[in-house]
Amino acid sequence: MDDETVPVTSLEGFGGQSGPTKDFKVFRYAAPKAMKRDRALIPLARSDILLSMVQIFRGGGGEQEMHTHTAMDGFWFVLRGRVRFYADNNILVADLGAHEGIFVPRNAKYWFEAGDCEQLELLQVEAIDHRVKNEMIRYNEQKEPATVEVYKPEGVLIAANVKLGA
Repeated sequence: MDDETVPVTSLEGFGGQSGPTKDFKVFRYAAPKAMKRDRALIPLARSDILLSMVQIFRGGGGEQEMHTHTAMDGFWFVLRGRVRFYADNNILVADLGAHEGIFVPRNAKYWFEAGDCEQLELLQVEAIDHRVKNEMIRYNEQKEPATVEVYKPEGVLIAANVKLGA
């Protein structure tokens, strides 16, 4: 999957389900020790209605384009570092540190950036409403897709050069 542009939900490790599951999934998270890029994704679990991962940003960065998700309610929780979340008109909604979080409802316009920290680690949990089309709507000119590394929860590299699609 290296050097491909892909939707995040198709990445190895998400194990997407077409329906409900009765299977437990146990995992242990450890931040990768030798990242070569400034951004990494660590898929934790996925079902037909839930998606979770840890996103890591080094040296700044974040999701710096104003956007919204039409079918996903988001829960973000800072594991390490600092992050600033902004709403429409670049209004600062939250400046969060370790063990603080924010809920972002579907259809809310937002973006975020890493605060003053060496490394930002954000737990992301998304609930998906299948009654509506699941789209990410961008409100700025689309930049080049982000290229990320993808790791297993325990820190083992899955793919080194994945370009994220919508």
